[in-house]
Amino acid sequence: MKTVSILGRTCYIVQRGADGPVIFWGVGQNGAREVEQTEEYLQTLAAGKAYILAAYEVQDWNRDFSPWEAPALVGTQNFAGGGERTLDWLLKECVPYIKHNYGEKGIMDCFLAGYSLAGLFSLWAFYKAGCFKGIACCSGSLWYPGWEEFMAKAQAPPCSAVYLSLGGREEHTRNKAMASVGNAMRRQEQYLREDNGVVRHKLEWNQGGHFANPRQRIAKGIGWLLQNS
Repeated sequence: MKTVSILGRTCYIVQRGADGPVIFWGVGQNGAREVEQTEEYLQTLAAGKAYILAAYEVQDWNRDFSPWEAPALVGTQNFAGGGERTLDWLLKECVPYIKHNYGEKGIMDCFLAGYSLAGLFSLWAFYKAGCFKGIACCSGSLWYPGWEEFMAKAQAPPCSAVYLSLGGREEHTRNKAMASVGNAMRRQEQYLREDNGVVRHKLEWNQGGHFANPRQRIAKGIGWLLQNS
């Protein structure tokens, strides 16, 4: 694993083989161990597949992965809506860096991945940017205020693949807003069925709650993308 700084943001890069797609995966601070452990699972799930895993850190989870401003659900820290800046950095700095240093003439398929709020951000960025071939949204925070209105109007890029997953216990929580995640995920899957841009998609239900086996879950999502790209 190689650690680089791209315009002030830390990025962990793992390359397996040549001429494979690149997965841009959003993680929190000090994510090196998380990347290492997830990649161990991924090597088994995507054995023989060539890929580049580019895991990029953010400094403030709620700020940098929230697509627009929203009030706090727990505590006093509101969601500041810094996702626009994160996406801008991703498109203008991180993607060009990877393509320049690892891509053959800059030509490579690019995917997104994320867990929890980072999963929501990645799904939003997938729709917003229109240039990614697929997304693994694992236990994504689709309870986020305004998400249903957004996804009702969103259009996936042509010939794209989408993987969704959720823990079976995640919708069974005392927080009413977060408890809506199960139905939100089911509606998201229905929109994918009706979206002509999506050629492959999967909704997988895992055992446990939100914090059960996150590294295995994100590895399963990325592995599915690699097997179906």
